[in-house]
Amino acid sequence: MTTTKRLGRFSHPSDDNFNSFDHLLSFSKDTGLKPSLLDWDKPLFSRRSSLLEKLLAHANKAAEKSRKFLNKIESKKQSSINRAKLVPENATIRKEYIKCGKTPCYHGKHGPYYYAYWKDPETKKLKKKYIGTVCQKEK
Repeated sequence: MTTTKRLGRFSHPSDDNFNSFDHLLSFSKDTGLKPSLLDWDKPLFSRRSSLLEKLLAHANKAAEKSRKFLNKIESKKQSSINRAKLVPENATIRKEYIKCGKTPCYHGKHGPYYYAYWKDPETKKLKKKYIGTVCQKEK
């Protein structure tokens, strides 16, 4: 009676003269597969992606996030410039720091934020308009 030892999907006799490579080669002969020298560097089990592909995917994702962040900053800058164009010529622009008022907030004040102040000639009241975080009033 021969004892068999199960290794993965293959079972083989457990004598000392057994060569696992010969056993795998006999299995490929039985199935009609012919191993070539070009196939030895390929992994036995398919991976979803190699380490380099994962690294490139991570780098592309980081680059896309930074592009979105830079676009957001540019958009805020452009909207600040557009709001500054709508302010009358006699307005005074001030840089202000704002206290948010939230209890878990550990920052002292947030900012700088730019506001325009001017006196309305018709109502004689002081007007205030938010410009943004960037102040570049173009004429």
